Amino acid sequence: MSDNRMQSPLIAQTDAVHGGRGQTGARVTLFERPFLGQIALRGEPDDEAFFKACRDTLGIAPATTPNTVVEGTDVVIAWQRPTEWLLLCEPEARQDWLDRLRVALGDVHAGVVDLSGGQTLIAIEGEHALDVLAKGTTLDLHPRVFGTGDCARTLLAKTTAFIRVIEPGRSFEIVVRRSFADYLWQWLRDASGEYGCEVRAPQSCLAVTQTPVNDAPAVAATQEERG
Repeated sequence: MSDNRMQSPLIAQTDAVHGGRGQTGARVTLFERPFLGQIALRGEPDDEAFFKACRDTLGIAPATTPNTVVEGTDVVIAWQRPTEWLLLCEPEARQDWLDRLRVALGDVHAGVVDLSGGQTLIAIEGEHALDVLAKGTTLDLHPRVFGTGDCARTLLAKTTAFIRVIEPGRSFEIVVRRSFADYLWQWLRDASGEYGCEVRAPQSCLAVTQTPVNDAPAVAATQEERG
């Protein structure tokens, strides 16, 4: 009989699975948010019908300002490129949102793709969280340019990743492909070593900050980072 239980891509990392491991005075914290609903929304940036259908279904419309995030009561929508957004939701709400969006966008030139099984999310927090990430990316993560409501796709430790600000300079979330998640976790553990690293148990819930979108100019990224 086959085993259809969901399994995190970090299943081989004992600390990621169980948490409770850390150094005295740790100033960086890592944990996974496994099994979140992750849905790719695709549509034309000038298609009013697309944005209206999303707004009517989700309660919010996708961001039109590059590299920004909009948040609803139980969904987060992050800009990825002019015609694509990443929707994050609670694990138990994933199928319902998929079904509702596919119905709402059925007559619109749009796409709704479930990415949940192919990606995971790693959270990093603490006074040196920015310093750890800065070791692996050329993206400027300082709060003066990468603040509340900002996000970006970039290269992190040679891995394509998506970074979202939770608290400027101190708390970030990283969405990474399943095939690179184990490697990136080990890299983050190693890069955090000099600051002391605490690993918490997984938290399968969505981080919603309920903060307004920052309408400042988008974070600059290199052509290589934009892919």
